[in-house]
Amino acid sequence: MPLADLLRVIEADADEELVRLERETAAEAETVVELARDEARILAAALANGREAEARDEAERALALARLDAAAIVRAAREESFAELLDGLRVQLAALRDSERYPQLLRLLVDESRAALPVAGVLRVDPRDAELARPLARGLRLEPDLETWGGAELATDDGRLVRNTFEERLANAEPLLRLRFAERLARSTQPVAGDR
Repeated sequence: MPLADLLRVIEADADEELVRLERETAAEAETVVELARDEARILAAALANGREAEARDEAERALALARLDAAAIVRAAREESFAELLDGLRVQLAALRDSERYPQLLRLLVDESRAALPVAGVLRVDPRDAELARPLARGLRLEPDLETWGGAELATDDGRLVRNTFEERLANAEPLLRLRFAERLARSTQPVAGDR
């Protein structure tokens, strides 16, 4: 599966997860805010009984705490949702080795690594990729001792290293994925013109 297709699948999964997340967090936040409103009503009644300033302060404090609680619930749910997205990505990346496109992906990763470290002397791959990597080694010493979902590592004799594995690429992409996830969340939670 090409990386662009994988990203589209990931985005579709993220959209579904956002819908679920928004429903759950909206319900939790509404419950917290409703409890705060009830408390505020009780305190408002106390206002009528003469403790006006004290009751008003208490009502404002209760509402502020409820808003903080609701915001914490939303943040935790969003973080949990992002973690689930990453877990799904890990599963998909780990399954790529079994796809018919994996030999081409491995070749591309090795070629990128060679371009980044042309003086490499060692090509490390997962033992499951040894046969696929043999023709790609072309002058490099092949060491099938890397434990990875897929990809390769090139090394020089003086210790320089290029790790071009699925795990490394996901780790490098995580900040951008987190940003895109947050942008999608922001777009999905903005009110539609007629909803105001």
